[in-house]
Amino acid sequence: MKQIALVLAVIGLSGCVTESVSTGEAKIVPTERVLVKGNGDAELIVTRDKGWLVGGGCFTTLTLDGKHIARIGTGETLSYKVKPGRHILGIADDPEGGGLCGMGSGKPYKETSTVISNNEIQKYRIAGDTNSGLDIRPTSN
Repeated sequence: MKQIALVLAVIGLSGCVTESVSTGEAKIVPTERVLVKGNGDAELIVTRDKGWLVGGGCFTTLTLDGKHIARIGTGETLSYKVKPGRHILGIADDPEGGGLCGMGSGKPYKETSTVISNNEIQKYRIAGDTNSGLDIRPTSN
């Protein structure tokens, strides 16, 4: 009986964290969910992990300098052109979502600052677990 409980606990906990997806494996965010077209000579690539329990049933809104730029789902990636300089990249609840997915304010709740140069490419990962929720951070993946 204890072994069964242990196995169930391990299976349950494995669903509580997201699973990394490389940029090459991820699906591209459909154009209808890109809210603002990017422009510039630098590029931000944001990839969201696969996973269900940490917001997996809802889109996450990607923000740039406080503006909503895209709605990104699990296992998806977005390549976004920006002008060189300092930017604030963030994630927010999806105000366009239905049901429980639309209950957030749409204001950024996790943000990170970056300085990007002309023709530079920077990669970011949206990942999470049940303790800290979703987060956005730089990645080499």
